[in-house]
This record gives sequence, structure tokens and C-alpha cells, in this order.
Amino acid sequence: MSNWRRSPFFWMLVGLSLITLGIAVWQWQEQRQLVTAQSQPAAQFKPAADFGLTTLDGQIVSLHDLRGKVVLLNFWATWCPPCKAEMPDLNALYRDNGTKHNFMVVGVDVEEDRSAVEAFARQLNIAFPLLLDTSGQVTDGSYHIRSLPTTLIVDREGNVRDTWTGQLTRPAMLARLERVW
Repeated sequence: MSNWRRSPFFWMLVGLSLITLGIAVWQWQEQRQLVTAQSQPAAQFKPAADFGLTTLDGQIVSLHDLRGKVVLLNFWATWCPPCKAEMPDLNALYRDNGTKHNFMVVGVDVEEDRSAVEAFARQLNIAFPLLLDTSGQVTDGSYHIRSLPTTLIVDREGNVRDTWTGQLTRPAMLARLERVW
């Protein structure tokens, strides 16, 4: 009966189990920290900088034009693995909640050429507008974005209510949006 405790397979199994448990606890803690944002009184929210950028079909969209809607503003690029990984969640979030909550997802592509963004949008069947910040004037100048993806939630009055850097899961995004809807 005690032979199985001497087996290297047993100790490898114990080691892998402990590593898996450690990773699961770490990920749970990270996700918990991301979802738990400190709320501020409305007077302390900063107005989102207005901009006008071109969509893939040539229209100009400004943040001011979206007043009255809750806007999830996502800065991303096609070469960014976490950006690409969260796009299906952003797309589903928009499709499921856009009309119901008067909500808009807007993707701001950072300094890439139109053809790369068009191919990416076609491949994933993106339903929300993708704007081209080809010069970086909005990303770098107005918003000072240094890491991708970076996402902001802008309320109906045009104030930034939440910001995060890095990929979030759809449930974590939804939890943040529910505080603003």
C-alpha cells in the first residue's frame, strides 16, 4: 500500500495538482481585483476628450455624436494578441446589449492601415464601428494610451466612468457596464 507513495508518478501528479490549484487561485484573485473598481461620486468623473475619426466605410464618428449612449471605447490593434482575443467578447456584448441598454462599443485601431483592419473585421464579423487613428493623435495625444488593449466606459453625459488596461472577460466587462447602465 505504501509503494504508490514512492512512485515518481504519484509525486508528479501531486506537484501538477498543486501548480494547477495555485494558478486557479491566482487567476481568480486577478479577476476579482479587475472587477472590483472603486466608485467615485459623479462630480469627480472626468469628461472624455472628444474626437472625430474615420470608420472603415469612410464616415466620421465623434464621441460627442454618441452622447446619450453608454460607450465602451476600446483602443486596440490587429497585432496585439490580447486585443484580438477579447474582440469576440466585445462583439457579443454589443450584439446582446446595444439596443437594450442604448449602448455602443467603439473600437479605435491604433496606427494601422485600413486593409489590415478591414480584413480583421471581416474575419470576425465585427458589428460595432471600428475607427482608424492612423496618426495616433487620439490614442497618444488625447488619451495618452500606452498599453493595448485599453478600454474606457463613457457614460451618457460624456464622462469617463471606468478604465482598464489588458484583456477582460465578457462577464467582467458586463459587471463594470452594469454600474453605469
